[in-house]
Amino acid sequence: MIASKKTKLLIISLAMVSLLLLMLISVDPEVQYSVDEVMENPNDHENKDLFVRGDVLNNSLISEKKSFILSGINYEIIVDYSAASLPEGFQEGLPVAIKGKLVKIDNYWSLQASEIITGCPSKYETVDN
Repeated sequence: MIASKKTKLLIISLAMVSLLLLMLISVDPEVQYSVDEVMENPNDHENKDLFVRGDVLNNSLISEKKSFILSGINYEIIVDYSAASLPEGFQEGLPVAIKGKLVKIDNYWSLQASEIITGCPSKYETVDN
């Protein structure tokens, strides 16, 4: 009886470790690109799901069109957020990360957002000492 309890415990432990390893192996880490990395060669990213970070350009939010401009150091991307919602804490001039698909419309590149992620507002506030 004692041997069978130890055997059962060993089998259960091995099963749990195996499940944990399978979970870790099956989760692909999401690569986060900057606006500049994407726009240096946008054709390489066309119609692909991306995770892009950048700053919301000041005075670029157009609520009626559900769009704004995401800027990097050298490039900008128009973001269409009609399939996503603006999260609490979204503000022009602050960094955001966007999950979406890069598409070419006419001669312009657009990131069709499916999710918009902001950071904690306190992260961007300066602290006086």
